[in-house]
Amino acid sequence: MPRKRALCAPLALALDGSVLLNVSAHLDSATLARVATALSVPPEALFIGSALPEAQRAQVMTRIDDAAAEAAARIQAQGAVKTKPAPRKRRA
Repeated sequence: MPRKRALCAPLALALDGSVLLNVSAHLDSATLARVATALSVPPEALFIGSALPEAQRAQVMTRIDDAAAEAAARIQAQGAVKTKPAPRKRRA
C-alpha cells in the first residue's frame, strides 16, 4: 500500500552537511497557527528544523542511502518488465 505523502518534508539536508528534523508536527495547533500567521504562510507549509546530533545524522544518512538504493532497484525492475525493444528501421 502506498504511503500517504506529507505536505511538508519530514527532514532536510543542509549545505553544511547537517540534518534538520521537522518538528512542526509536534507543536500544538494554536502555536502552529500563530507562527504560520506571523509568517503569512499556510501551517502545512511550515518547516521548523531542529538539528540532529552527529550520531543520529549518520543513522539518517545510512537510512536515506538504503531507501534511495531500494527505490532505484524498484524503478529499474519495473522498467525492465515494461521496456520493449525499439523497432528496427527498414532499409529501402
